[in-house]
Amino acid sequence: MSFFDAFTRANNFTGRVRTAGDEVKQLADLHSRKGSHLFNAILAVGAMYAGKLNHQRASSKREALSIAFQHYAYSIQGLREAIDGMNLGTSPRLPRHENQRVCILWTTFFLGVFELMNDATGHGWQQHIIHGTSMALKHSGPTSCRSGPGFAFFIQARIFEISRTILFNEPTFLTEPEWVSLSRDMLTDEKNLAGSKNTWTSLDSLLDIMVMCSSLRVRAEAFIRGQGSSQDMPSSDSDAMAISQDGHLLREALRSWSAAYIPDAALPSPSTSSTLDKDPENIRHCAADPSTLLARVFYASISIYLSGVFDYELPHWQRRNLPVPALDQATVAQHVCAILALTDTGLNHTALSPVLFLFPLRIAGARSCRQWQRDRVGALLDHIGIAYAVSSAIRADLAQVWKARAAIANPELQFA
Repeated sequence: MSFFDAFTRANNFTGRVRTAGDEVKQLADLHSRKGSHLFNAILAVGAMYAGKLNHQRASSKREALSIAFQHYAYSIQGLREAIDGMNLGTSPRLPRHENQRVCILWTTFFLGVFELMNDATGHGWQQHIIHGTSMALKHSGPTSCRSGPGFAFFIQARIFEISRTILFNEPTFLTEPEWVSLSRDMLTDEKNLAGSKNTWTSLDSLLDIMVMCSSLRVRAEAFIRGQGSSQDMPSSDSDAMAISQDGHLLREALRSWSAAYIPDAALPSPSTSSTLDKDPENIRHCAADPSTLLARVFYASISIYLSGVFDYELPHWQRRNLPVPALDQATVAQHVCAILALTDTGLNHTALSPVLFLFPLRIAGARSCRQWQRDRVGALLDHIGIAYAVSSAIRADLAQVWKARAAIANPELQFA
């Protein structure tokens, strides 16, 4: 358990005072059920983390990894039995059914974290979060997440689901009205806030906007794919106009969020960004409030992401003479610089989990036009890769993006 404790201290997933480890330890009967699927999942994560810490000592690393995979296998087996038991009412349960349900949610969560640490492709994490955490959370329903252990889990897991839908441009159940209502209402609930350290933060408001941006991306892609067969349909123009209008509403929502919560956070320029993460005063200021630092990174990232909904397929919107909320290149470059500087500070001077910075770096990398920017993105991904093997997948993806950009700029390279 000591390595799991060390892992949770170094991997804060929300920027809040309470960590995932704090929430897990509050589950009833956890430590008395040594064979439980959740207990084995956290032992697997702890052992994997120990292997990462001992990467220079081959024998210690091999031993830790062997233990990690053993507990991972035990957890998978126990999880299947627990799910069957809940469905069929045949296997033993925790004293309270609610605890058993939340234990299953946490197990899928930590098995997904294990895959992020172990699997360089990212496929294992996708399987766990799509067919595990997301499905289980959706089936549990928003009502079960309004208080108690379900509320605590939702706070910790929501960022992962939002990161997934942005990284892979896939739909999420969080856009369904009842889940949107939950995310807006839950942190103003006096029962949850009373005596709790899960207080509302500016990041919570931004996450709501991010979910809507991801939904718009899915809508826009579906619209563009359908143009071949529906180009002459009357609904086509109205659909395009609705997407454009919603994009402008989201851009205004981002401006309002920025004005309300980070009014003094001027975007850096390429000429000044290289010194921002070396300025001790700036580092102390940013690192003192990890939640706000994470919000600023996400704000810069989602600002570019929203622009990408439109500017990557600009001709589709120009043909209809529709105004789109695309950013100019100078503003995109400023957001890229902000992501790089703040990510560096977050990785080196806070306990924020490195995995939180993967999708911001993917977005920044795709918009990095200068070699020094790409080198810096690569260095930051390498830093994340010390603990999370999945960073290799982001690096490989960006390498393909940069290669394609080079081929467009220099057509002769396509035949090299």
